Amino acid sequence: MKRIITIVIAVAAFLAAEHTADAQFLKNLLKKATTETTAASAATSNGQAAGAALKALYTQYKADGKIDLSNINNIMNLAALANNVKDLKGKTNKSAFYKDFAAGLVTGSNSLVTSSNSTAVMNGLSKLVNNVDLTALQGKASEVVENVTTKGSAALEDANQIATSVSSILKLLK
Repeated sequence: MKRIITIVIAVAAFLAAEHTADAQFLKNLLKKATTETTAASAATSNGQAAGAALKALYTQYKADGKIDLSNINNIMNLAALANNVKDLKGKTNKSAFYKDFAAGLVTGSNSLVTSSNSTAVMNGLSKLVNNVDLTALQGKASEVVENVTTKGSAALEDANQIATSVSSILKLLK
């Protein structure tokens, strides 16, 4: 909300001072506020998509008692999770991106991730993104959809390591 107010104030000031020496300063302020708002939107959107994938994985995990890698929906949800957490790499829990991502994660998971478990879940996702190579699964997930029988085994091998890490995160949600 503060970012939106900052943008509105900057726009109003810019319009009032368009032909003054302060116009460039106000343009820069507006650009910075817009950039920060866009970054927050991306973090929140990524968090929401990751939360939705985590919720779907958790629902199936509860039904199967494991992450079944022969289930194409699990592979696709693992890929969606991997794709949406990748920007957490190198971010600290104090960064705006991390906090906005966490807020989106709660929303996207339909409150499966809550204030009481969000720190542990975010720590698990951070470890996943910082310690596991997610790129292979992301690239191969589309191959799985195209031809599960011939190309699926390679993606499943890559998914196994990710599934193991995600399983430990899902156990936090019980």
